[in-house]
Amino acid sequence: MTRLKADLHAHCGDDAVDLIAYSAEMLIDAAAQLNIDVLAIACHERLVHSARLAAYAERRSVLLMPAIELLIEGKHVVVLNPSAGHVHARTFEDLHALDREDAVVLAPHPYFIKRVCLGRLLADNIDIFDAVEYSSFHFRGLNLNRRAIKIARESGLPMLGTSDAHKLYSDRTHTWIEAERTVAGVVEAIRAGRVAVETQPQELAYGAWMVYFACRETVRQTIERLQ
Repeated sequence: MTRLKADLHAHCGDDAVDLIAYSAEMLIDAAAQLNIDVLAIACHERLVHSARLAAYAERRSVLLMPAIELLIEGKHVVVLNPSAGHVHARTFEDLHALDREDAVVLAPHPYFIKRVCLGRLLADNIDIFDAVEYSSFHFRGLNLNRRAIKIARESGLPMLGTSDAHKLYSDRTHTWIEAERTVAGVVEAIRAGRVAVETQPQELAYGAWMVYFACRETVRQTIERLQ
C-alpha cells in the first residue's frame, strides 16, 4: 500500500450546471503540480471520466477516479466510481436499490446553507452513504463542517477532505489515503476507513470569490430557465 494524496470532489469546464473557466486537462495539470496522486472530477450531472482523460492524468502521475455529483430529489450526492445505475439515479430509493460494492457514495457539504445540501436528509438516508465530506469552504471562526463531523462520528463513517474546486486551485483541504494505487484500491481503502483529512482555513479572498461565483451562477441559471 501507498500513502496517497487525494482530492475526491472537483469540477471543471465540462460541468453540466456551473460555468467553469478551465478544462479537465487544466485541472489535472494543476493537481499534478500540487502532487495530488488521486483526483476525482465530480461534475454536476455528468460523468466526464474517459479513457483518454485517464491516460492524460496517468502521464502526469495522477490516478483519475470516475465520479459524478448527482441531483437526488433536489439534493447533491457525489458517487465515486459510479455504475450506470448510479449515473441515472434520481431518487434516494434509486440509490437504496443499487449495489455499491465497487462505489463510494459521499455526502458533500451536507449542512451548508444552500437548498441543494442534504441537511436532515443525510440522517434520514444514512445507510446509503459510505463517507461524509469535509469541505474546503471554511474559515477561521466559521466552519459549517462541524455538524458533518458529528454525524460522521455518530454513524462510524469516514470523512473525506475535498476541494470542491470551481477555481484553479488550492490543496488546503485534501485526504490522505493508505491504498493500492488503483480505483478499486482507493474504494476499498475508503470503505475500510484508511483515510485522514488534512485541512487549513481558506483565505477571505477565496470566500469572496465563491460568494460572487454562487450569485453569478444563480442569476445565469435563473435567466436560462426563463428563456
